[in-house]
Amino acid sequence: MKHLPYRRLSLCAAMFLATGCAASSGVTTTHTPTSALTEAAPTEATASAPTKPEDELEQRKKVRAVEAARLELDIAKLAADSARAGAKAAVGAAERELNAVKAEREHFKKVTVALELDAAGLGVDRAKQSLLESEQELEELQRMYEAETFAEATKELVLARGKARLEMVKRDLDLEQRKLEQLKGFEHKKRDRELGERETKAKLALEAAKSAAKKTDLEQRLALTRAEHALEDAERAASPVPKTDSKTAPNADEKPTGKTPAPGSFDQQAETPAKKGG
Repeated sequence: MKHLPYRRLSLCAAMFLATGCAASSGVTTTHTPTSALTEAAPTEATASAPTKPEDELEQRKKVRAVEAARLELDIAKLAADSARAGAKAAVGAAERELNAVKAEREHFKKVTVALELDAAGLGVDRAKQSLLESEQELEELQRMYEAETFAEATKELVLARGKARLEMVKRDLDLEQRKLEQLKGFEHKKRDRELGERETKAKLALEAAKSAAKKTDLEQRLALTRAEHALEDAERAASPVPKTDSKTAPNADEKPTGKTPAPGSFDQQAETPAKKGG
């Protein structure tokens, strides 16, 4: 029983020595988490992975799509120029047709009507003069044959011819007068109406040509806009993705700059050595 305090003192001394040695060496038992190691491994593998053939094929398709979009834009421009030129030509043709119809109608009213009426009036006047002369000749023949003695057969023949000529002249005068009335009352009005209808149709055709030209211009502008947008989309799809700033967002393709501690090693920077204490 006398040796019991001595044994307790020896045990405390041994524990104190063991604790002091561990503190003086500065070694800690804290290990680096394994989650950081597992997260760094896929990043380095992804950055070092080679380009796949499928990615190269996809990139070639995008480049070809850009070339096709450029060609389609050039085709759209040529089609737009051709369509606009055709529409402009149609408008010009409609304008010329309208001007021609207007000029024809104006000429008909101012010149043709007067000429035809004068010609018809002259025909009536000639027929009247011919009638007058025929009547005078017949009267002269009748007086001559009454004053002198001729053969009865010759007398009847001459008078019959004079009467027939007078009758023909009367009919000719009546025909010329009816032609004049036909010209005034129907023919000129009909032709003026027809020219008016042609003028109306020409005006409508001109308006339709102008509307078609506007529609063509809008359609071609829309086609060019779509072609330009398609080219822009194709160029954006084929362009490489710009790298983000390392200060704002991490890039998965870049390798980590620091060395990843091996499993089981100690983090010397994270842990501060314990001070050697008593």
